[in-house]
Amino acid sequence: MNQHLFASFDIGGTSVKWGLVDIHGVIAEKGQFAANHGCGETILNGIHHVIRTHRARVQGVAVSAPGFIHPETGYIEMGGAVKSFDHFNLQEALEREHRLPVSVENDVNCVALAEKWLGHGTDLKDFVCLTVGTGIGGALFLNDQLYRGHAFRGGEFGFMITHGIHSSSPEYDGLSCNASMTTVREQYAKYLDLPFADVTGERVFEAYDRREPVAVQIVDAFYQTLAVGIYNIVSVLNPEKVLIGGGITARPAFLSEIRSQLAYVDRVFQTEVDTCRFKNDAGLIGAVAYHKLKYAKLEDAGRLSL
Repeated sequence: MNQHLFASFDIGGTSVKWGLVDIHGVIAEKGQFAANHGCGETILNGIHHVIRTHRARVQGVAVSAPGFIHPETGYIEMGGAVKSFDHFNLQEALEREHRLPVSVENDVNCVALAEKWLGHGTDLKDFVCLTVGTGIGGALFLNDQLYRGHAFRGGEFGFMITHGIHSSSPEYDGLSCNASMTTVREQYAKYLDLPFADVTGERVFEAYDRREPVAVQIVDAFYQTLAVGIYNIVSVLNPEKVLIGGGITARPAFLSEIRSQLAYVDRVFQTEVDTCRFKNDAGLIGAVAYHKLKYAKLEDAGRLSL
């Protein structure tokens, strides 16, 4: 008899990660394929190919995707980095093609579910997840439940205005536009007069570690803005902990650097800040966590308690 495996997908604008994940959250096999700059057709074709290749081994499909998602139905109201998924029911499309139970949940909600299930949020009733990458994403776990908001837009921290409204488009004054790795790279690329693609986050932080003045200015502003965003979140929600995800958290000094800024900004709430446990696998594991909740009848190796 086949092991209980789920075909899990973590969709991004640059690439789609996939994994075969068992009922305990253990990844048996994984890989990724290019998303062709968030092309919906490319992403769907890649997902179909992975499912067909492993069809005999899987009993369900779990998807982590960006945007505003109705998890009960799998309808994507706004696809974020995948614009062609706007107003698209991904769950129906995959179920129709493969005759398997499918679940679709917001990507950062999946991070929070992974942390609650098996990560650094296991013993917490109130925590928030904040992901730092191309933009800023967020998720809320309140009163021991994932909180999505009435229109499935809860936790969209990237839209939080942190710099006052100085432009014709207020979103440019938000957290995503001022405390993301995209902004850090853009500012440094502009200083060096280089194409954006030629400047990685690693390059900027290497210059920061050398104490190159412009890099210090850019990175310090990044940390200061991120600290203000975290302070605003905890001042409203007063969570037990803030868990931060994204590639930047692999930096050994990250926690000490953000905590240093928070110590200055936050003299009232002093909420604990930590990194997420699962790094790049969080979406795959969290998608399965949600699938297990949605299709509890598939569980035969213990129940997921969230």
